Amino acid sequence: MAPTTTQEPAARIDQDGACKPLVLLADPLIPKFQSDLSARYHLLPAAGADAAAAASARALLTIDLPAVTADLIDALPALELVVASSVGVDHVDLAACRRRGIRVTNAGDAFAADAADYAVGLAVAALRRVPAADAYVRRGGWVAHGEYPLATKVLDQFTMLEN
Repeated sequence: MAPTTTQEPAARIDQDGACKPLVLLADPLIPKFQSDLSARYHLLPAAGADAAAAASARALLTIDLPAVTADLIDALPALELVVASSVGVDHVDLAACRRRGIRVTNAGDAFAADAADYAVGLAVAALRRVPAADAYVRRGGWVAHGEYPLATKVLDQFTMLEN
């Protein structure tokens, strides 16, 4: 936590008199996400948090898998929750969280369908040699050597596996 000259409260009172809890950000958010979360929470970059904010922050949000180390956890004495927008939590020191009773949560299977779609797309691209065919066309290979040879059909690969 970088010391600053201004005190950052643990919660902020907005125009409607509502108290917004302080959430430290381990890394920047995309604008849409920041806008949505700002309606309910006082968001503050962890790197810019002063001692008062660090001492009172109860939640830490990670987006781009920055390391949530024991040192960072120790610098946040009121921390109760680490939220990872990823599926994995390999970047979070789970032992340090466990010692302090800090809950850790992640995106779970929120991105599972998208990841499966990409995996199938990559498998088809690899079996059909789409990247190689693309490079062949882009460098003008069809002019010098004719059509790109057809690749194995995906269905043929699965049939071979069954036999």
